Amino acid sequence: MNRYGAIAWMAMTLLVAGSFGCVGLDKHQALERAHRTLQEQNARLAQDLADREMEIQQKNTIIDGLQKQLAAKDETIASLTAENANLRNALAKAQELMESMGRQIGDVKIITQALPERLHRALEDFVAKHPDLLEYDAAQGAVRWKADLLFPLGSNQLATSGEVLEALKQFAAIVNSADAAGFDVIIVGHTCTTPIRRPETLAEHKTNWHLSTHRSIAVMNMLASEQVSEKRMGVMGYGEWRPISSDKGKNRRVEIFLVQSGTVQDMGS
Repeated sequence: MNRYGAIAWMAMTLLVAGSFGCVGLDKHQALERAHRTLQEQNARLAQDLADREMEIQQKNTIIDGLQKQLAAKDETIASLTAENANLRNALAKAQELMESMGRQIGDVKIITQALPERLHRALEDFVAKHPDLLEYDAAQGAVRWKADLLFPLGSNQLATSGEVLEALKQFAAIVNSADAAGFDVIIVGHTCTTPIRRPETLAEHKTNWHLSTHRSIAVMNMLASEQVSEKRMGVMGYGEWRPISSDKGKNRRVEIFLVQSGTVQDMGS
């Protein structure tokens, strides 16, 4: 090979090597760019994963809190259910006791019976004059007064209407008559099931028991003011526990029993 041929071969070799060297560098740079891209994507995915794990942890914390609240509510419901069952049992026992005692209340017992003819007629005539105000139960010797006419709602203050006061005075006159001389007077108050809610009423009557008894006392005081002897009178209150109708108005009443002296007995008699 002459001098010029050797030079040409070397130039071609360098050209070819340079060409292959450029191709390898481009691929290397492309791979580096792809690697960086993958690293960036991996970093973003790792951050997204960390964010999701944090959200899951927060949701788990909320779920734990709600489960604890639910458990507490379940305990409260169970406690209230048990308390309600106990109250129902107590009420059933109380009602059973009241039924077994009949008309016996505390330390006294009312024994009712038909009244003598003259006294019976006097009460019949009296009730006939005031049919809108009261009723007469001849079998039990009782006069039933409509409480809504005797008292304002939630009150034990007697109404001031002329008919009510006149009727009470006429009844006192019958009780003071010779025909009723051998009879005691038992005044029994009743209310409806409406609970007492107004603060001014609660201040005077804590429950319907109190209201029914206070009304009986008010009637007794009225009769006493008409010279009916207090030694002949007694008062009771049943609250809402002795309804006679589904009509609340009819259940609000005051019943006055005329019973033979000595038939209302205490434990010492």
